[in-house]
Amino acid sequence: MRKQNLMLFPPEIASEFVAEQEGFSALAYKCPAGIWTIGFGHTGNVFENDMVTRGEAYLLLDKDLVSTQEDLARLVHVDLNENQFKALMSFVYNLGLTKCRRYTLFKMINAENEEGIKAWWPRYCNPGTSFEKGLKARRLRELELFFKR
Repeated sequence: MRKQNLMLFPPEIASEFVAEQEGFSALAYKCPAGIWTIGFGHTGNVFENDMVTRGEAYLLLDKDLVSTQEDLARLVHVDLNENQFKALMSFVYNLGLTKCRRYTLFKMINAENEEGIKAWWPRYCNPGTSFEKGLKARRLRELELFFKR
């Protein structure tokens, strides 16, 4: 397995795209998994009635993206361009390392199989749930960015 270039990107270059995909909440809320969440999808040490400013939320996001980048490095073993990096950071930030380890999408990415990537990426949208439509739209935005040169 060769060392990939994705660790050369500063993780914060993905923060604006991830923030747009996550949306902002100043007040803590329970996400669909029942976990207290705040800001742009931050879940660590969040409690009911917690509040953050947009600036504080960006600081939390940038810290979270450092570990997301480490997770991504465990999944992807090929070189990426900046847009691919941002798209995958959004995907992994949203779904987490544990789930992503099982996903066929990462086999397609590591095989550099463009048709496989295009076929598999949109599938990760919680079919049959009330979140399907929003997640499907997010997956399509990520996929579009992944293939943007």
